[in-house]
Amino acid sequence: MNAHAIDPSNTPNACLNATAARASASRGAWRSFEAWSRPLWVLLAAACAYATYATHAVPWQVLARIGLPLVLPAMLVAALVALKFVELHVYVQRMEAMVERSLGEGEEAALPEDAGPTAVARLARAFNVCARHRARRQAELLHVLAAYAHDLRTPLTRMTMRSELVEEASVRDALARDLAEMTELVEGSLSCARMQCSAHEPMRSVDADSLLGALIADYRDAGRTVELEGQVGRPVVTCPHALRRVLVNLIDNALRYGVDVRLSVRVEAQRLVLAVLDSGPGIAPARLETVFAAWYRAPETAASASGSGLGLAIARRLTLAMRGELELENRRTGGLEARLTLPLAAA
Repeated sequence: MNAHAIDPSNTPNACLNATAARASASRGAWRSFEAWSRPLWVLLAAACAYATYATHAVPWQVLARIGLPLVLPAMLVAALVALKFVELHVYVQRMEAMVERSLGEGEEAALPEDAGPTAVARLARAFNVCARHRARRQAELLHVLAAYAHDLRTPLTRMTMRSELVEEASVRDALARDLAEMTELVEGSLSCARMQCSAHEPMRSVDADSLLGALIADYRDAGRTVELEGQVGRPVVTCPHALRRVLVNLIDNALRYGVDVRLSVRVEAQRLVLAVLDSGPGIAPARLETVFAAWYRAPETAASASGSGLGLAIARRLTLAMRGELELENRRTGGLEARLTLPLAAA
């Protein structure tokens, strides 16, 4: 399936709030460890003082027979060692979970550097330095990509104008098709770079029904028929620009490859499901996940329409940033269903 390149101006994200919350939770856990360890240290000091006094005040034969002054400090030392081991293990597990969660949501992982044992804090600082360096390198490469793609627009425009001077119609049409495909690839590259480098869009409460109604009205004004089925009936906390961009991408794909395009809206428990349905050729089951790869174009549809193969990859990334899921499924009656699922806040 070919994907129409979209041009999101913002990438939705609530990373700052989420990171602050995780850092606060980690600091709270560290305070709990301190609360447990302080009494143990006091008990250890008292036990050592008692053991010292007992060895001077009580004959050694009695101490060897009783053994309490020596066993008590040993038990406290073992308890402190066990507590430190558990503390280190818990913090390493928490760091691992935070990194996996951040990468799964498409965010830059940022670990709290002021919580946990000294060794864990040093590891978190080293990880954050590496992550910032990688982000800077990625931004530099994306800026270079955007610059090259932008500069290609000028020669493509000149070539398009010159191709119109070709007298033979078949050659002129072939050149026009090739130039149109090259132009779409350039625009797709620009869209990808803009999405990666753009500022984060904050999550906010929006009137989802008004947003969907305005989107369908825009298609109607452009002479395209898209039916809207169902309604949300409540505000939704999401990223409106990203949500619109994803839906535009899915609807444009449906209009390109099929007819009878519909946008189905339904609420299931604490989830909002937006499904774009068409009556096109669908996608081979083995490629339903492959089409989300950047620059990929399914053989079934690559010859029937132009495209860059970036649209679905960008739509999937935007969906992950909105904490949602984007899936494709062939319909039993023919055609394709592109299903966008977003979480709903508890009422």
